[in-house]
Amino acid sequence: MKYIDKSINESAGKQVVDALLNNCWDPVDTIYKAADYDGLCKPPYRNPILSLMLGEQSNLCCYCMKEISSRNTTLEHIIPHKINVGDFPAYLTTSELIDNVIHKEDFDKRTRIIPPAQYPHDIAYHNLIASCDSNLHCNNYRSNKKIAPLIFDANIETLVEYDKAGNTYSEKYENDLGALGLSLANSPLRLIRMIWYKLSQRFDDISQINDEVINDEIYGLILLFNGTKVIENFTGKPSYEEEVLKYKWFFQYYKSII
Repeated sequence: MKYIDKSINESAGKQVVDALLNNCWDPVDTIYKAADYDGLCKPPYRNPILSLMLGEQSNLCCYCMKEISSRNTTLEHIIPHKINVGDFPAYLTTSELIDNVIHKEDFDKRTRIIPPAQYPHDIAYHNLIASCDSNLHCNNYRSNKKIAPLIFDANIETLVEYDKAGNTYSEKYENDLGALGLSLANSPLRLIRMIWYKLSQRFDDISQINDEVINDEIYGLILLFNGTKVIENFTGKPSYEEEVLKYKWFFQYYKSII
């Protein structure tokens, strides 16, 4: 997992949200109308804001490190979109959120101030990151479960670790990894990470790795795990075989710890 620096595109990201607020202001009723997440998901706003986030995340899922593009990406709210006001303060543990985000119900919709001091949490740039669209882990798996804003922890790259068996663990963020589906023993992600560990042992450079090499490793896993749920999940439908190359971030990770 990698730290996400929202300051990289902070100004451009806020400009997109400001454009939404500007276009949603009703001068007759003097109130913002449709200045919400549904409004942000319209192409004139979603496309540019997603492009900014993919850039600052190096086109990697904020959680599982899969290579993603605009076609297989979801917008993840660090503070869940549907959260009551009472539970909101528990998320305010980092400056990115404290300084820039307010609960959408506390946002003054009747005063036109653009840019606002703090943005409603359902559209705030600092509360949005790009996640893969898997239903087995990450954003969709998490749903509204509470997690710490771990991607804003500057030490996250050492606090979340992966072993040669593909397991992920973290003394500080163990519960959060579970809530995201990243540490499940029967997850296809574990086998994918195991494959990359094995590949990092066999090859010096990632350019040497192709579909044939990966298929050899998959065949070895089928022999090793034949008849168990973990391999059935891996080779079922949709198949995770074609997903392996999208997780090449782990090649350098395992190289760096060997």
